[in-house]
Amino acid sequence: MYKLCRTVHNWLGLILAIQITLWFASGLVMAWLPIEDVRGAHLRHTFQANWQHATQSPQSVLASHSADATLALSQRLIVNEDKPRAIPVYTVSEAISGNGAQQNTTVRYNAVNGTILAPLSETQIQKAANVQYAGTGTLSEIDFISTLPQEVQQLPSPIWQVQFNDTENTRLYIDPNTGSVLRVRTDTWRLFDFMWMLHIMDYEDRSDFNHPLLIGFSAGALLFTLTGIVLLWQRFRPRKRSGLNRF
Repeated sequence: MYKLCRTVHNWLGLILAIQITLWFASGLVMAWLPIEDVRGAHLRHTFQANWQHATQSPQSVLASHSADATLALSQRLIVNEDKPRAIPVYTVSEAISGNGAQQNTTVRYNAVNGTILAPLSETQIQKAANVQYAGTGTLSEIDFISTLPQEVQQLPSPIWQVQFNDTENTRLYIDPNTGSVLRVRTDTWRLFDFMWMLHIMDYEDRSDFNHPLLIGFSAGALLFTLTGIVLLWQRFRPRKRSGLNRF
């Protein structure tokens, strides 16, 4: 049995050596990086709408829509003369039938005065990005993108991508409807994400840790550990002394 354990242990060691090293190295890097720096919390200002300022009721807003319309609470960041403020917003969604087909529509209302809000322009997004950015760089590029990069692939599209020329290569991803920053991505986050990819062995989406490759290597690592314990026990277990050597 011990011979079999030694053979299995040796072969597993050869197969798993690189991945076990990557597990330890990636785990060390992820533990070393402060999670708030990874999330970019130090690079953004946040603004919250005060719903006590709302004078319009949901019923008054829904009165001009069908009975199937749904209402949700939201907000919008407004920047006038470099003075940012978040206003409360009602978002009404409904399906409208026409030409034999249904089309989903969304209308946003200012909850303070009841006016319909137009989509945010590029200039408004640029102002919103500048007031929410807390770093030392300056805005260098702004794009309205429909095809999302891997670093924000889980967000709905289209979305605004705003690049700042700081040492962290900061990108803000801004909601086109609210003007709020949804994600902050920096080189620190990208390093963490790369290490996470190595750790969970998902080299495409970097989000699936239930795939066969990870399960197989994890099972192999467990077997490697167990056979190692058996071999250690064989080497260090107490030995019975013969009767002639007792005295």
